[in-house]
Amino acid sequence: MKKINWEIPICNLCHSNKQKILWKDITYWEYKGIFSIVKCLDCDLVFLSPRPKITEISTYYEQENYFGRNICDDDIKYDDKKEREFAYGRIYKIIFSIKNSGSILDIGAGTGLFLSKFKDEKWDVKGVELMRDAVRYSKDRYAIKLSFGDFFSAKFRENSFDVITLNGALEHLHRPQEALQKIYSLLKKDGLIIFSVPNVTSLGNFIFGKNWFPWQPPRHLYHFSPITAAKMLVNAKFNEIHIKHDYWLQNQYILFQSLRYSRSPKFQKNKLGGLLHKDQKSKFSIRKELGKITGTFFSLAIAYIEPFVKKGEVIIVYAKK
Repeated sequence: MKKINWEIPICNLCHSNKQKILWKDITYWEYKGIFSIVKCLDCDLVFLSPRPKITEISTYYEQENYFGRNICDDDIKYDDKKEREFAYGRIYKIIFSIKNSGSILDIGAGTGLFLSKFKDEKWDVKGVELMRDAVRYSKDRYAIKLSFGDFFSAKFRENSFDVITLNGALEHLHRPQEALQKIYSLLKKDGLIIFSVPNVTSLGNFIFGKNWFPWQPPRHLYHFSPITAAKMLVNAKFNEIHIKHDYWLQNQYILFQSLRYSRSPKFQKNKLGGLLHKDQKSKFSIRKELGKITGTFFSLAIAYIEPFVKKGEVIIVYAKK
């Protein structure tokens, strides 16, 4: 990996430089590096510090794979409609309960899979994506032409969208507060913003600590709670703010992965980051299979409880202009 230029950010929510270290030895299994997570002492926003500069962050993003989908493979093995309903069904339900048609912008649009449903429903669809291969894939597979590049560089007319979405994207942005302010200007009156982000006050974070799956440094730059997410929306002048903890699929997935990363020998991490044992082949064992079954039941049970105690692994946040 090339030499990375780093920076120490101030709080993006309240602009304070007063902070305390929550974790100073976070590692990630995909690549080497030791990272620190801090918390603002004035507003409680949690974020990565130091972090790669925005011109350097692409080093940590693989271009040929997008959440398990090989985006350099042009075959048709994926059942797109089934996959998108499974992944985004909860988001779709909220949007279509408020807006039946119109224009939508997806920030961090990935392969275009999420937007493909709106294209099928005859919406005017637009998206922004930083991964060039994902932009190509979206055009080839769904005939959706995404804007390649940073959201702040993208040119869209003000007051032109009915809905703007960020599915697991806000935590990746270097300037989330400014992004929400720009989104506000792009939405029509009564326009809807909806985003999903990992919840730093979840039960999973309490249980797994430094092995909580959504830390994912340095891709995830910010870690929101319901309170800090709402504060950012208020600062951006949004109203009618709603927060949901019932993104059951994401809750269960994060809990299961957190358990794997903290317990599975396959994902045992090097002290300097990356896997301790690279290219470890998976072999069948009764112990491993029992571990999978136990982990599945554990993650299902906790995921079922989380919406009732409002401690979901992922929160869905939506508000109106």
